[in-house]
Amino acid sequence: MKKVILVCALVLSSLAASAQFTVSVNGGLPVGDLEDASSFALSGDLGYSFATDSNLMLGVSAGFINYFGEEYEFLGTTVEAESIQFLPVAGSLHYRISNNFSAGSKIGYAFGINDGNDGGFYYKPMLSYMVGDATSLSLFFEGISDDGANANNVGLGFTFAL
Repeated sequence: MKKVILVCALVLSSLAASAQFTVSVNGGLPVGDLEDASSFALSGDLGYSFATDSNLMLGVSAGFINYFGEEYEFLGTTVEAESIQFLPVAGSLHYRISNNFSAGSKIGYAFGINDGNDGGFYYKPMLSYMVGDATSLSLFFEGISDDGANANNVGLGFTFAL
């Protein structure tokens, strides 16, 4: 029994040694179904990932997305669409292509926060460029799908590893 505990402790300590916490801030332009109802998307997330080998990292993340409502003219009256919010929870995968570039994706579920928002399947493919030892810039497509309705945005993100 002592050997099993020792092996488990060694495995967990090796995972912790190659693990990292991340904080991301993202801005995007809505596309698709929300293009006319939203002017801008702002999101952020917290992540935890660990290296499985020298180039592949697996992890989890949780965050917040806000699609800001657009103002538009309707029958001579200015109307502001309500903001739409989501809480995405996802698994993540990142593969280092070179010293500075990586490709990755997050897949999970985004819980709808505001009234009438059921949430849906969440996905976020991205390409990242390492700016420094602990920072990166990402180009991404972020989407949430539920029964044919889509909340999508294309944007830029900044990630800082702790």
